[in-house]
Amino acid sequence: MLIVGVMSGTSLDGIDVARCHVEGDGLHDVVTLQSFITADYSAPTKELVERALTESLTAQEWCDLSIALACDYADAIRRLDLDGVEAVAIHGQTLWHAPQPHSIGRHTLGSTLQAASGTALAGLLGLPVISDFRTADVMAGGQGAPLVPMFDRTMLHHATRRRVALNIGGMANITILDPSAADHIRAFDTGPGNVLIDASARVTFGKRYDDDGSIARAGRIATRVLEELQTLPYFAEEPPKSTGRELFNDELVATWYRRYMHPSTPSEDFVTTLTELTAWSIADHIRRYAPTTDDVIVSGGGVHNSYLMERIAHHLPSSCSIMSSAGAGISPDAKEAMCFAYLGWRTLQGLPGNIPSVTGASRAVVLGQIAPAPTPRTAR
Repeated sequence: MLIVGVMSGTSLDGIDVARCHVEGDGLHDVVTLQSFITADYSAPTKELVERALTESLTAQEWCDLSIALACDYADAIRRLDLDGVEAVAIHGQTLWHAPQPHSIGRHTLGSTLQAASGTALAGLLGLPVISDFRTADVMAGGQGAPLVPMFDRTMLHHATRRRVALNIGGMANITILDPSAADHIRAFDTGPGNVLIDASARVTFGKRYDDDGSIARAGRIATRVLEELQTLPYFAEEPPKSTGRELFNDELVATWYRRYMHPSTPSEDFVTTLTELTAWSIADHIRRYAPTTDDVIVSGGGVHNSYLMERIAHHLPSSCSIMSSAGAGISPDAKEAMCFAYLGWRTLQGLPGNIPSVTGASRAVVLGQIAPAPTPRTAR
Protein backbone atom coordinates (compact mmCIF):
# COMPACT_ATOMS: atom_id res chain seq x y z
CA MET A 1 0.00 0.00 0.00
CA LEU A 2 1.20 3.50 -0.84
CA ILE A 3 0.51 5.96 1.98
CA VAL A 4 1.78 9.44 2.82
CA GLY A 5 2.82 10.24 6.39
CA VAL A 6 3.02 13.81 7.70
CA MET A 7 4.75 15.03 10.84
CA SER A 8 5.05 18.54 12.25
CA GLY A 9 6.77 18.67 15.61
CA THR A 10 6.86 20.95 18.60
CA SER A 11 9.94 22.79 17.29
CA LEU A 12 7.81 24.25 14.44
CA ASP A 13 10.73 23.83 12.03
CA GLY A 14 8.62 22.58 9.13
CA ILE A 15 6.20 20.00 7.79
CA ASP A 16 7.80 16.63 7.04
CA VAL A 17 6.07 14.60 4.32
CA ALA A 18 7.02 11.03 3.41
CA ARG A 19 5.60 8.87 0.63
CA CYS A 20 5.96 5.26 1.80
CA HIS A 21 5.20 1.74 0.70
CA VAL A 22 3.98 -0.43 3.57
CA GLU A 23 3.43 -4.16 3.41
CA GLY A 24 3.13 -6.97 5.94
CA ASP A 25 0.79 -8.88 8.20
CA GLY A 26 0.97 -6.69 11.29
CA LEU A 27 3.78 -8.76 12.80
CA HIS A 28 6.41 -8.75 10.07
CA ASP A 29 6.05 -5.44 8.28
CA VAL A 30 8.30 -3.42 6.00
CA VAL A 31 8.11 0.35 5.54
CA THR A 32 9.99 1.67 2.51
CA LEU A 33 10.56 5.39 1.96
CA GLN A 34 9.98 6.40 -1.67
CA SER A 35 10.27 10.18 -1.40
CA PHE A 36 10.48 12.86 1.26
CA ILE A 37 10.28 16.64 1.53
CA THR A 38 10.18 19.25 4.28
CA ALA A 39 7.98 22.27 3.66
CA ASP A 40 7.72 25.54 5.56
CA TYR A 41 4.56 26.67 7.24
CA SER A 42 2.95 29.70 5.68
CA ALA A 43 3.71 32.79 7.74
CA PRO A 44 0.07 33.39 8.86
CA THR A 45 -0.34 29.75 9.94
CA LYS A 46 2.92 29.72 11.88
CA GLU A 47 1.94 32.95 13.62
CA LEU A 48 -1.40 31.41 14.64
CA VAL A 49 0.32 28.29 15.97
CA GLU A 50 2.81 30.35 17.97
CA ARG A 51 0.00 32.44 19.40
CA ALA A 52 -1.99 29.32 20.28
CA LEU A 53 1.02 28.08 22.26
CA THR A 54 1.60 31.32 24.15
CA GLU A 55 -1.69 33.21 24.44
CA SER A 56 -5.45 32.92 24.13
CA LEU A 57 -7.12 32.73 20.73
CA THR A 58 -10.70 33.67 19.91
CA ALA A 59 -13.13 30.93 18.90
CA GLN A 60 -12.84 32.06 15.27
CA GLU A 61 -9.04 31.90 15.41
CA TRP A 62 -9.15 28.35 16.80
CA CYS A 63 -11.48 27.40 13.97
CA ASP A 64 -9.29 29.10 11.38
CA LEU A 65 -6.14 27.44 12.75
CA SER A 66 -7.51 23.93 12.19
CA ILE A 67 -8.30 24.74 8.55
CA ALA A 68 -5.10 26.74 7.98
CA LEU A 69 -2.99 23.77 9.09
CA ALA A 70 -4.93 21.47 6.76
CA CYS A 71 -4.27 23.87 3.89
CA ASP A 72 -0.53 24.05 4.65
CA TYR A 73 -0.40 20.26 4.86
CA ALA A 74 -2.22 19.93 1.55
CA ASP A 75 0.22 22.32 -0.14
CA ALA A 76 3.15 20.30 1.23
CA ILE A 77 1.68 16.91 0.29
CA ARG A 78 0.97 18.02 -3.28
CA ARG A 79 4.71 18.51 -3.80
CA LEU A 80 5.02 14.71 -3.87
CA ASP A 81 3.85 12.39 -6.61
CA LEU A 82 0.45 11.20 -5.37
CA ASP A 83 -0.13 8.72 -8.19
CA GLY A 84 -1.20 5.45 -6.59
CA VAL A 85 -1.36 6.87 -3.06
CA GLU A 86 -4.33 5.42 -1.19
CA ALA A 87 -4.34 7.42 2.05
CA VAL A 88 -2.66 10.16 4.10
CA ALA A 89 -1.80 9.93 7.81
CA ILE A 90 -1.10 13.14 9.73
CA HIS A 91 0.15 13.67 13.25
CA GLY A 92 -1.21 17.21 13.44
CA GLN A 93 0.30 20.10 15.37
CA THR A 94 0.51 19.48 19.11
CA LEU A 95 -0.87 22.48 20.96
CA TRP A 96 -1.34 20.86 24.36
CA HIS A 97 -0.53 17.52 25.92
CA ALA A 98 -1.87 16.74 29.40
CA PRO A 99 -2.28 12.95 29.59
CA GLN A 100 -2.34 12.72 33.39
CA PRO A 101 -5.95 12.49 34.63
CA HIS A 102 -7.30 15.86 35.73
CA SER A 103 -10.69 17.42 36.30
CA ILE A 104 -12.58 18.06 33.06
CA GLY A 105 -16.10 19.13 33.91
CA ARG A 106 -17.65 16.24 35.86
CA HIS A 107 -14.97 13.81 34.70
CA THR A 108 -11.35 13.02 35.53
CA LEU A 109 -9.48 12.25 32.32
CA GLY A 110 -6.32 13.07 30.40
CA SER A 111 -6.34 15.20 27.27
CA THR A 112 -4.21 15.98 24.24
CA LEU A 113 -4.68 18.16 21.18
CA GLN A 114 -3.02 17.77 17.79
CA ALA A 115 -4.62 20.42 15.58
CA ALA A 116 -5.47 20.16 11.84
CA SER A 117 -8.78 19.07 10.40
CA GLY A 118 -8.48 15.62 8.85
CA THR A 119 -11.86 16.09 7.18
CA ALA A 120 -10.77 19.36 5.59
CA LEU A 121 -7.55 17.76 4.37
CA ALA A 122 -9.45 14.81 2.90
CA GLY A 123 -11.61 17.29 1.02
CA LEU A 124 -8.60 19.22 -0.25
CA LEU A 125 -6.75 16.11 -1.46
CA GLY A 126 -9.57 13.76 -2.37
CA LEU A 127 -7.94 11.02 -0.27
CA PRO A 128 -8.82 9.37 3.05
CA VAL A 129 -6.99 10.97 5.97
CA ILE A 130 -6.13 9.38 9.33
CA SER A 131 -5.50 11.86 12.15
CA ASP A 132 -5.76 12.36 15.94
CA PHE A 133 -3.57 9.36 16.79
CA ARG A 134 -2.87 10.07 20.46
CA THR A 135 -6.35 10.47 21.96
CA ALA A 136 -7.32 6.77 21.86
CA ASP A 137 -4.28 5.84 23.94
CA VAL A 138 -4.96 8.63 26.45
CA MET A 139 -8.58 7.44 26.79
CA ALA A 140 -7.20 3.95 27.54
CA GLY A 141 -5.24 5.45 30.44
CA GLY A 142 -1.99 5.93 28.54
CA GLN A 143 0.35 8.84 28.02
CA GLY A 144 -0.56 9.08 24.33
CA ALA A 145 3.19 9.04 23.71
CA PRO A 146 5.58 8.00 22.52
CA LEU A 147 4.03 6.28 19.49
CA VAL A 148 7.24 5.90 17.47
CA PRO A 149 8.19 2.65 19.32
CA MET A 150 5.78 0.63 17.18
CA PHE A 151 7.86 1.72 14.17
CA ASP A 152 11.15 1.23 16.04
CA ARG A 153 10.22 -2.34 16.98
CA THR A 154 9.39 -3.13 13.38
CA MET A 155 12.36 -1.44 11.70
CA LEU A 156 15.25 -1.26 14.18
CA HIS A 157 15.06 -4.37 16.35
CA HIS A 158 18.23 -6.50 16.17
CA ALA A 159 18.52 -10.19 16.99
CA THR A 160 21.61 -9.85 19.18
CA ARG A 161 22.51 -6.18 19.78
CA ARG A 162 20.92 -4.12 22.53
CA ARG A 163 19.73 -0.93 20.90
CA VAL A 164 18.22 2.39 21.90
CA ALA A 165 16.39 4.35 19.23
CA LEU A 166 16.74 8.04 20.13
CA ASN A 167 14.65 10.68 18.41
CA ILE A 168 15.59 14.30 18.99
CA GLY A 169 12.80 16.57 17.82
CA GLY A 170 11.41 19.40 19.91
CA MET A 171 11.36 16.83 22.70
CA ALA A 172 13.60 13.77 22.94
CA ASN A 173 12.37 10.21 23.33
CA ILE A 174 13.99 6.81 23.50
CA THR A 175 12.87 3.29 22.63
CA ILE A 176 14.74 0.48 24.39
CA LEU A 177 15.10 -2.53 22.08
CA ASP A 178 16.53 -5.44 24.06
CA PRO A 179 16.64 -8.75 22.15
CA SER A 180 16.19 -10.62 25.45
CA ALA A 181 12.91 -8.78 26.10
CA ALA A 182 11.52 -8.37 22.60
CA ASP A 183 7.91 -8.61 23.81
CA HIS A 184 8.32 -5.93 26.46
CA ILE A 185 9.36 -2.68 24.81
CA ARG A 186 10.07 0.34 26.99
CA ALA A 187 10.00 3.87 25.64
CA PHE A 188 9.37 7.36 26.95
CA ASP A 189 10.22 11.04 26.59
CA THR A 190 13.51 11.89 28.28
CA GLY A 191 12.66 15.60 28.25
CA PRO A 192 13.81 18.43 25.98
CA GLY A 193 15.30 17.75 22.57
CA ASN A 194 15.85 20.83 20.42
CA VAL A 195 13.29 23.01 22.18
CA LEU A 196 15.56 24.57 24.84
CA ILE A 197 18.53 24.90 22.49
CA ASP A 198 16.44 26.63 19.83
CA ALA A 199 14.85 28.95 22.38
CA SER A 200 18.22 29.87 23.88
CA ALA A 201 19.58 30.71 20.41
CA ARG A 202 16.59 32.99 19.86
CA VAL A 203 16.76 34.77 23.21
CA THR A 204 20.53 35.36 23.00
CA PHE A 205 21.32 35.87 19.31
CA GLY A 206 17.92 36.16 17.59
CA LYS A 207 18.57 32.96 15.60
CA ARG A 208 15.99 30.25 14.89
CA TYR A 209 18.36 27.52 16.05
CA ASP A 210 22.01 26.81 16.83
CA ASP A 211 23.34 25.65 13.47
CA ASP A 212 25.45 22.51 14.05
CA GLY A 213 25.91 23.59 17.66
CA SER A 214 28.36 26.33 16.66
CA ILE A 215 27.16 28.76 19.34
CA ALA A 216 27.25 26.16 22.12
CA ARG A 217 30.68 24.99 21.02
CA ALA A 218 32.03 28.53 21.54
CA GLY A 219 30.75 28.86 25.10
CA ARG A 220 31.36 27.33 28.51
CA ILE A 221 29.06 25.34 30.77
CA ALA A 222 27.72 27.30 33.75
CA THR A 223 28.10 24.45 36.23
CA ARG A 224 26.06 25.95 39.05
CA VAL A 225 23.16 26.75 36.74
CA LEU A 226 23.35 23.29 35.16
CA GLU A 227 23.25 21.54 38.52
CA GLU A 228 20.17 23.52 39.53
CA LEU A 229 18.34 22.76 36.27
CA GLN A 230 19.16 19.06 36.60
CA THR A 231 16.86 18.98 39.64
CA LEU A 232 13.75 19.66 37.55
CA PRO A 233 11.16 17.09 38.72
CA TYR A 234 10.48 15.64 35.26
CA PHE A 235 13.97 14.20 34.99
CA ALA A 236 13.46 12.13 38.17
CA GLU A 237 9.98 10.84 37.27
CA GLU A 238 9.68 7.15 36.48
CA PRO A 239 8.40 6.05 33.06
CA PRO A 240 6.00 5.73 31.40
CA LYS A 241 6.07 9.48 30.98
CA SER A 242 5.77 12.08 28.24
CA THR A 243 6.17 15.82 28.01
CA GLY A 244 5.89 18.76 25.65
CA ARG A 245 5.76 22.53 25.41
CA GLU A 246 3.41 22.72 28.37
CA LEU A 247 6.57 22.13 30.45
CA PHE A 248 9.61 22.98 28.28
CA ASN A 249 8.98 26.17 26.29
CA ASP A 250 10.22 29.61 25.26
CA GLU A 251 8.75 31.31 28.34
CA LEU A 252 10.69 28.97 30.63
CA VAL A 253 13.93 29.71 28.77
CA ALA A 254 13.30 33.46 28.92
CA THR A 255 12.73 33.17 32.68
CA TRP A 256 15.97 31.23 33.12
CA TYR A 257 17.85 33.80 31.03
CA ARG A 258 16.68 36.66 33.24
CA ARG A 259 17.39 34.70 36.41
CA TYR A 260 20.81 33.25 35.63
CA MET A 261 22.56 35.46 33.11
CA HIS A 262 24.63 38.44 34.18
CA PRO A 263 25.80 41.31 31.95
CA SER A 264 29.39 40.09 32.16
CA THR A 265 28.53 36.50 31.16
CA PRO A 266 29.02 35.63 27.46
CA SER A 267 25.68 34.85 25.83
CA GLU A 268 27.19 31.71 24.31
CA ASP A 269 27.41 30.23 27.81
CA PHE A 270 23.63 30.16 28.11
CA VAL A 271 23.27 28.14 24.87
CA THR A 272 26.13 25.85 25.95
CA THR A 273 24.53 25.20 29.32
CA LEU A 274 21.10 24.34 27.90
CA THR A 275 22.72 22.11 25.29
CA GLU A 276 24.55 20.33 28.09
CA LEU A 277 21.31 19.97 30.06
CA THR A 278 19.69 18.37 27.01
CA ALA A 279 22.60 16.00 26.37
CA TRP A 280 22.83 15.03 30.05
CA SER A 281 19.09 14.35 30.36
CA ILE A 282 19.11 12.07 27.31
CA ALA A 283 22.23 10.16 28.36
CA ASP A 284 21.13 9.94 32.00
CA HIS A 285 17.91 8.16 31.03
CA ILE A 286 19.83 5.74 28.79
CA ARG A 287 22.30 4.98 31.59
CA ARG A 288 19.51 4.43 34.11
CA TYR A 289 17.13 2.36 32.02
CA ALA A 290 19.34 0.73 29.37
CA PRO A 291 22.82 0.53 30.94
CA THR A 292 24.08 -2.28 28.69
CA THR A 293 23.16 -0.60 25.40
CA ASP A 294 25.37 -1.47 22.41
CA ASP A 295 24.01 1.07 19.89
CA VAL A 296 22.21 4.39 20.16
CA ILE A 297 20.55 5.11 16.80
CA VAL A 298 19.65 8.78 16.47
CA SER A 299 17.03 10.47 14.29
CA GLY A 300 15.30 13.84 14.21
CA GLY A 301 16.68 17.33 13.74
CA GLY A 302 19.05 17.00 16.68
CA VAL A 303 21.22 14.55 14.74
CA HIS A 304 22.48 17.54 12.72
CA ASN A 305 23.83 19.28 15.84
CA SER A 306 27.31 17.78 16.03
CA TYR A 307 28.10 19.41 19.39
CA LEU A 308 24.94 17.95 20.96
CA MET A 309 25.82 14.51 19.57
CA GLU A 310 29.34 14.79 21.01
CA ARG A 311 28.02 15.73 24.43
CA ILE A 312 25.54 12.83 24.48
CA ALA A 313 28.40 10.47 23.60
CA HIS A 314 30.51 12.06 26.35
CA HIS A 315 27.93 11.05 28.97
CA LEU A 316 27.60 7.46 27.71
CA PRO A 317 30.02 4.54 28.21
CA SER A 318 32.76 4.31 25.59
CA SER A 319 31.51 0.83 24.68
CA CYS A 320 28.25 2.33 23.42
CA SER A 321 28.24 3.45 19.79
CA ILE A 322 26.15 6.44 18.76
CA MET A 323 25.17 6.87 15.13
CA SER A 324 22.63 8.42 12.81
CA SER A 325 19.67 6.25 11.83
CA ALA A 326 20.93 6.67 8.26
CA GLY A 327 23.45 3.97 9.17
CA ALA A 328 20.51 1.63 9.83
CA GLY A 329 18.86 2.51 6.51
CA ILE A 330 16.33 5.04 7.83
CA SER A 331 16.50 8.74 6.98
CA PRO A 332 16.89 10.63 10.28
CA ASP A 333 14.78 13.49 8.95
CA ALA A 334 12.01 11.31 7.48
CA LYS A 335 11.68 8.81 10.32
CA GLU A 336 8.76 10.37 12.19
CA ALA A 337 6.78 10.97 8.99
CA MET A 338 7.49 7.35 8.02
CA CYS A 339 6.26 6.30 11.44
CA PHE A 340 2.91 7.99 10.98
CA ALA A 341 2.54 6.50 7.52
CA TYR A 342 3.02 3.12 9.20
CA LEU A 343 0.61 3.91 12.06
CA GLY A 344 -1.97 5.09 9.51
CA TRP A 345 -1.57 1.80 7.63
CA ARG A 346 -2.10 -0.11 10.88
CA THR A 347 -5.28 1.89 11.57
CA LEU A 348 -6.66 1.07 8.12
CA GLN A 349 -5.91 -2.62 8.76
CA GLY A 350 -7.72 -2.46 12.12
CA LEU A 351 -4.46 -3.12 14.00
CA PRO A 352 -3.43 -1.47 17.27
CA GLY A 353 -0.83 1.28 17.05
CA ASN A 354 0.16 1.74 20.68
CA ILE A 355 2.30 -0.46 22.92
CA PRO A 356 0.79 -0.55 26.44
CA SER A 357 4.14 -1.29 28.12
CA VAL A 358 5.37 1.97 26.58
CA THR A 359 2.47 4.36 27.09
CA GLY A 360 0.95 2.86 30.23
CA ALA A 361 -2.40 2.27 28.51
CA SER A 362 -4.64 -0.45 29.91
CA ARG A 363 -4.86 -2.17 26.53
CA ALA A 364 -3.73 -2.04 22.93
CA VAL A 365 -6.03 0.14 20.82
CA VAL A 366 -6.52 1.11 17.19
CA LEU A 367 -5.42 4.73 16.89
CA GLY A 368 -6.85 7.74 15.11
CA GLN A 369 -9.93 8.87 13.25
CA ILE A 370 -10.50 8.21 9.58
CA ALA A 371 -11.93 10.96 7.38
CA PRO A 372 -13.08 9.26 4.16
CA ALA A 373 -12.34 10.73 0.78
CA PRO A 374 -15.24 12.85 -0.47
CA THR A 375 -17.50 10.99 -2.86
CA PRO A 376 -19.65 12.60 -5.56
CA ARG A 377 -23.29 13.08 -4.68
CA THR A 378 -25.68 10.85 -6.61
CA ALA A 379 -28.82 12.31 -8.13
CA ARG A 380 -32.13 11.16 -6.74
